[in-house]
Amino acid sequence: MTILYVDISNGYKYIKEQPEIAQCLSVYFITNEKFKDSILYFYRPVAPQVIVGANQNVHFEVDLDYIHSHGIALTRRGAGGGAVYVDSGNLTYSFTVNDDGTNYMNFKHFAQPVIEVLHSIGVDAEMTGRNDLTVNGQKFSGMSTLKIGDRFTCGGTLMLDVDLKAANEALNPPKSKLKSKGIKSVKSRVTNLRPYLKGAYTALTSDQLQEMILKHVFNSSSLDDIPTYVMTNEDWDNVKQIANSKFGDPDWVMGTTKTFANYHTRHFEGIGTVGINYSVEDGIITHAKVYGDFNNAGGNLEQIEHSLVGAPYKRDNLIEAFKTGDVQTNIGNVSPEDLADMLLDDQYKEELSK
Repeated sequence: MTILYVDISNGYKYIKEQPEIAQCLSVYFITNEKFKDSILYFYRPVAPQVIVGANQNVHFEVDLDYIHSHGIALTRRGAGGGAVYVDSGNLTYSFTVNDDGTNYMNFKHFAQPVIEVLHSIGVDAEMTGRNDLTVNGQKFSGMSTLKIGDRFTCGGTLMLDVDLKAANEALNPPKSKLKSKGIKSVKSRVTNLRPYLKGAYTALTSDQLQEMILKHVFNSSSLDDIPTYVMTNEDWDNVKQIANSKFGDPDWVMGTTKTFANYHTRHFEGIGTVGINYSVEDGIITHAKVYGDFNNAGGNLEQIEHSLVGAPYKRDNLIEAFKTGDVQTNIGNVSPEDLADMLLDDQYKEELSK
């Protein structure tokens, strides 16, 4: 599957200075003409940070007071997916491939090498839901994907020794998402891999885990036999330009600060959580903003928002607005009828105290 390993280890000095640089790597490997084939790379956060998905509202899903008071950086990825807390106890892996029409959004395909490595050391890991890797029903990895043109990335986090208390305090997932998982908090949902490592692997390090995955993916017994590209200063200069043009823009990272009167969310199996923040005056929707952790990061959410504004707050009218907004293309396989019901039913209401 992968023919080139990209070694980014000489760039941690840049990532330390600008945490958002790590979020630019996938864009660089997709868009730079130097990389035409399939690649795999790994990185570990230099310091704690919260990474939110492209379509999420940080004001709803992150405890900003907590992360600011604890010196936790906030970054936004170009891909979809949900918010994650990562620190030096986390290992992230990412594949970048050409889209041949078969594996885009096929998270299991890209998770399989990791699952097989974990099985080989006695960890009963499995793929559950849309994009989670779990052990004993608890999540240790979340995956995301980003497609630009005819290339895309797909990868995920691997929690080995992450500070779970900080993760629980930093993240505020919607109640609809927690309910869909049958849990009450982030803490009860996630786990580190460390407690499941036995025998000779009890003290496994991130470097050792990375090496095991590399050897498995390339079917090699030696790292020396793995085709490797080491990032150059020119590469890092190009990545920094991406960071400075978008990913480091505080306005882009923080997103919309305006909060409208109502916020309803619903978790859709296989798609993710869709949230709409909206206001209604005299029976008409006057404002609407769409959020979510769905992986379709390139959808035109403004098309949906524009279709909703001015629509009567009645089921038939909302269904028509969502059809006009082309939710199937811009979000995923969710029906206009279900989204209309979400807006009208208070069981999907979220508190706006964040």
